[in-house]
Amino acid sequence: MTSTPVLTPLKIERGLHGLQGIAACLVEGGPRFDEKVHCWVVTLSLHRDVGARFVGTSTRWCVLIDGSYPFGPISFYPAAEGGITATFPHQRKNTAGRERRGWRGGKLCLDSPFGDERRVTVVRDPVGDVDARLRWHVERAMAWLQHAANDQLLAEGEPFELPERPHTIVREWERHLVVHDETATSFAAWSGRERSFGRARFGAVTDIGGALGVSRFEDQQGITIRTWAGRELGDLGKGYVNGFWWLLPKPIVLLPWQAPGTWGELRRIAKAMGLETDAMLRWLFPSIRGAKARSVLLLGYPVPLRVGASPSEVHWDALLLPCLNEAAGKPPSGFRPNARGWWHRDRFGKFADNVPLEYLYLENWSPQRLQARGRLPSAVRDLRIALLGVGALGSLLAEMLVRAGVTDIALVDDDRVDAGNVCRHVATLVDVRKGKVQVVAQRLRQISPAVRVVEVSKALCGDAKTIVERLDPYDVVIECTASDEAVTLLATGWWSIPRVFASFSLGYGGKRLFSFGVSGHEFPQQEFTSNVRLWIEHEAATWANSEEVLEGAGCWSPLFPARYDDVVMAAATCVKELETLVAQRPRAPRFRVFAQTASDDGFQGFVPEAIPPTVEAKAP
Repeated sequence: MTSTPVLTPLKIERGLHGLQGIAACLVEGGPRFDEKVHCWVVTLSLHRDVGARFVGTSTRWCVLIDGSYPFGPISFYPAAEGGITATFPHQRKNTAGRERRGWRGGKLCLDSPFGDERRVTVVRDPVGDVDARLRWHVERAMAWLQHAANDQLLAEGEPFELPERPHTIVREWERHLVVHDETATSFAAWSGRERSFGRARFGAVTDIGGALGVSRFEDQQGITIRTWAGRELGDLGKGYVNGFWWLLPKPIVLLPWQAPGTWGELRRIAKAMGLETDAMLRWLFPSIRGAKARSVLLLGYPVPLRVGASPSEVHWDALLLPCLNEAAGKPPSGFRPNARGWWHRDRFGKFADNVPLEYLYLENWSPQRLQARGRLPSAVRDLRIALLGVGALGSLLAEMLVRAGVTDIALVDDDRVDAGNVCRHVATLVDVRKGKVQVVAQRLRQISPAVRVVEVSKALCGDAKTIVERLDPYDVVIECTASDEAVTLLATGWWSIPRVFASFSLGYGGKRLFSFGVSGHEFPQQEFTSNVRLWIEHEAATWANSEEVLEGAGCWSPLFPARYDDVVMAAATCVKELETLVAQRPRAPRFRVFAQTASDDGFQGFVPEAIPPTVEAKAP
């Protein structure tokens, strides 16, 4: 059967025409349409006057161009014949293509800065420009080659880059993720332990399926080096993992910048550092022979935050080790059934030089990593917070605080999730009829492996002594119940150590937020009531003059209307207010009202409001 020829898009032809002025670029073939990758492939060669160790004077490339050019991706791959074979920084691992498509796996990272560009230029792919876009990519590839040949792809001061590691194809481990929490602080625990190895203990990161946390590192004598800093890890049960670690003194790479892919490559890298991989394996083998549990080896090395800086953290990779049979049966020909025979069987069998390394998915889940994009100041993060009420506002506030770094929080609420709550709560329909505290606590644990949540699935109650004892461990008490009873009970307590008290509640329709806060030994109910009285009257009048909101037929129960986006905005304002209360620690009560404002141009923001506006009576 003959396939119908595919005509080259005119815009790609125009893009190729734009390459004619580049003397060092020669288009050798194409464009041809590759049905397997659904894009156009152009083969070209790039020429340089001087060759280098890993880069010749002429290199061949396959350029993959999306059919929507000048939009869509453009990818540069080394050609299978005549292309570079080494892996450099700012490049995917440059392995030989398995499917013989004409190119290798080492795609160049051309749309991100390399060399010293990060600090002085902004890299912008001219997407949409028919004549310039393909030329831009070719010129970027030529610049990349120049930097690669001169060993200048990693410039001093730019963020340190790790080499790409291939991940295991063992199906039973695809859903697993190994996590650790190394930081600059924990780096001191590894001082003097480079070139050493020992045991690693694993536990389940509760409420995060498939996540295996490194709970403890031990030396060969069983002495603890460091432990997991987050919340307590759970028992793996039948999923027990036999863990080990090996810390090398430098990055584990084949020059110029390729992670090892086989046990032989790992042996070569270690030997260049004066280490023998087999010495570590001789110690490790007796622990994994005949073991029912799978075994994981953590390979680590110190890394800096930026190129040229001193190392400040340990980076780990995780290898799934082959299973070894017990030291029994028939050893290899010529060897007796003794330690030497079993070593020879395993070393030159499942750990032979040509056996691929099975990399597992691994991530650093330290708070510094997870919250690098945005976190609260330590003065707030380090507080122990009790949150009374985890309804719409309280649940979102709890989530925002934990996402921003709070790690110690208690949730107090006796309510359950109704289907109608889902439109403005962190809960989903899967959570209907579950306790709100249970639902929110689970969500918080899924957000942060460091958070410790105390669950109290009943309302605040009891005498003054009981309330004081229950809330005594906390530096901040936040009331989000919108309940007079909760405020009254809270006011009965007196604490010897001052703390921050805050009360946050929504106005009708979520159009206002009422914020009350103070630092002291007790919650001042009288001042709170006097501040909110006029506003409560205003809210009551607003509600009375509005149409009732009902879910449907049933027991008469008008609903409090408020959209999710309004509640989110209010919760974000609560976080800002809490920051201010913690920073100022006001001894005199601080009361503020925030109201949504709008103009002919639309929504203007959430701004402070001094006095309640007049409410017009509803027409009869």
